[in-house]
Amino acid sequence: MEEHGRALIKQMVERIDLYREGGLSLPKLVADLRGLFDASGLRGWAESDAFYDLWVDLDSESDIRTETWAPPDSADDARLAAALDGLRAWATTTASKDVPQG
Repeated sequence: MEEHGRALIKQMVERIDLYREGGLSLPKLVADLRGLFDASGLRGWAESDAFYDLWVDLDSESDIRTETWAPPDSADDARLAAALDGLRAWATTTASKDVPQG
């Protein structure tokens, strides 16, 4: 992975931490993580699938918490925490290894 892509993946960790500190809204975090991934140039099938498997859980949880169509009391703090933990672990691991870029 090129250093620019690695730096973008590392920024994911910073964004997740900022969200957990209250400095970023959940919808903004979801958008930022997707944007950072897309801009990173990372295109390995395994890494891409792993990212999107985790990201879609976070995106769904964001929708449940912010959209008017979401059923009341459908947000799940444990599911949100698991998605955040998974994405943070994925970003930390991915940034530390060589993976294919597009």
